[in-house]
Amino acid sequence: MVRVTRNCLFRGLLIASIYSLGILGIVASGSGGGGSANLINCGPDEVANQNFSAQAPIAIDINVVNHNELLLNGKHGNVSVSGLPGVTSITVTGMKRVLSESAQDAQSHLQYLTVTAQDLTTQALLRTNQPQCELGRKYIVDYAITLPDFFLVRINNNGGEVTIDSIDNEVSINNIAGTVTLTDIVGSAAVDLISGNIVAEITSLPLNGTIQMKVLTGDINLEIRTTTSADFTARVFTGNITLTNLVLQSPVVTPNLVTGTLGTGEGNIDLEIEVIGDIDVLGI
Repeated sequence: MVRVTRNCLFRGLLIASIYSLGILGIVASGSGGGGSANLINCGPDEVANQNFSAQAPIAIDINVVNHNELLLNGKHGNVSVSGLPGVTSITVTGMKRVLSESAQDAQSHLQYLTVTAQDLTTQALLRTNQPQCELGRKYIVDYAITLPDFFLVRINNNGGEVTIDSIDNEVSINNIAGTVTLTDIVGSAAVDLISGNIVAEITSLPLNGTIQMKVLTGDINLEIRTTTSADFTARVFTGNITLTNLVLQSPVVTPNLVTGTLGTGEGNIDLEIEVIGDIDVLGI
């Protein structure tokens, strides 16, 4: 028998609802209790498989003026973000792809898959745009992004690998499925993942900084400095918690929960596996 906590059940139902809405093309309008749901007419051109593909490159340059934040709202695809010292622009390259039952159909639907960039004063917004009704096709955009290393980075993605490296600021990732890898992050980090693994190296956690990582099913592997100062909590529903080369003050240890204080506890580290998976934290 598999036992699921109320929070896990809610998250599972939420994701199921998201997929159902995406497949059916249901859009809610209005506010409060007065909203209504309308079924979009997606047309009859549903395909039977995804055996063929068509692709085209993407290339966008955004000059950095007053910007200090990147927000990417993706869909399906891999995302790579690298911080570089001294650069004055955000460079976006990658590939957009459509999978369908014929090369001709895939090619004809490439036009409906676009990437837009918006300048929101201090924030640069990138967005994947695709048909609301996929009708058996799959629309994918893979991003490779370089930007100034002082940027705050926020990524929202529906599925794919997300890799962020060399950022001297806060990073935040919401992803449904796929491995999330953080390397050489100097700042706070927040990751919310439904299915997949988190592999993270936080080079330096600022005073009062936070590391918050949550996975429904998958593992969390975290490397932090042995000098990190933070209140520490790690919890699993089914799985193991391992700390290596770290000293917890006032530890509380049970099979499913480890709490305590690292250093003098200025910051906060909160790690959670909601259904099944292991947590490994290494001091370096």
